[in-house]
Amino acid sequence: MNNLSVNYMGLSLSSPLIAASSGLTSQIDKVVAFAKAGVGAIVVKSLFEEQIINEAEFISSRSADYPESADYLYHYLRSSSISKYLDLIKEIKAAVQVPVIASINCYSPGEWIAFAKEIENAGADGLELNFYSLPLNILKNSNDIEKQYLEVVGKVSKSLKIPVSVKIASTFTNIPGFVNGLKAYGAKSVVMFNRFYSPDIDIKKVRMIAANAFSYEEEYLTELRWIGIVSALVPGIDLSASTGIHNGTTVIKQILAGATTVQMCTSLYQKGAEAITHAIEDINLFMDAQGFENLSDFRGKLNYSNIENPQRFERVQFMKNFGEL
Repeated sequence: MNNLSVNYMGLSLSSPLIAASSGLTSQIDKVVAFAKAGVGAIVVKSLFEEQIINEAEFISSRSADYPESADYLYHYLRSSSISKYLDLIKEIKAAVQVPVIASINCYSPGEWIAFAKEIENAGADGLELNFYSLPLNILKNSNDIEKQYLEVVGKVSKSLKIPVSVKIASTFTNIPGFVNGLKAYGAKSVVMFNRFYSPDIDIKKVRMIAANAFSYEEEYLTELRWIGIVSALVPGIDLSASTGIHNGTTVIKQILAGATTVQMCTSLYQKGAEAITHAIEDINLFMDAQGFENLSDFRGKLNYSNIENPQRFERVQFMKNFGEL
């Protein structure tokens, strides 16, 4: 029997598969099904401070006669939203035996810590910080933005006893350097990468619309490159591959590149818990064929440090023939 267990951000997981934060992980029946299928951990749907503020502003705008109500509404909605989220964490903890990781997205410095402490008290096993804001200020440089993120991670990590993970975007100028900074500020793992809402244009109706929210299989390639590089250059921090994780083959590739875990989302929407079952079957077949007994036997086997030609990870331009290396 192959050993698929992993230690991720200090938590013991029975498999490297994680149900990513989504609407599915706010539904108890879905979470139970994922756990039965063999998922190693659950990341609860993110709690967004922005959503709370937007709701308060919307309701307040409908009460123009009472502008002073805006502050009251914010605090009321904040309290209500957090209460519901904490109850959800407790329900999921009671329903499954796998680690439960909460997820928050804030943009007020003080709220990160306030939300995080309440989540820890609710019994979450870990916390994933899902942060990113579109940089629109032309007077702010990238160092200032990254410094703000690092400071948030440092403050949250110091205020909690549970481990902290950070879900990042693929748009940072120096990803290995930024991950190394996150590690120095207390992050135990980094999720690579966040897949954001994207706008699109409907040319028939000439209007803005939302692009398809689901990932497609080939999207895993960006993560594969950076997992392979960062796992070699920044030891001592766990990496979780996200986006494009549709089957066991992709899971195996990410682990070979150096990932500790992978996070599944679109495949769970499309195939349900069977996506987990099939991925685990694929991993076992691969390990049997290759003679591996533990995931550690092949984790990082093909990362930046362990292949004969590391330029395969570095090459970003096509040269002469398509795909020549």
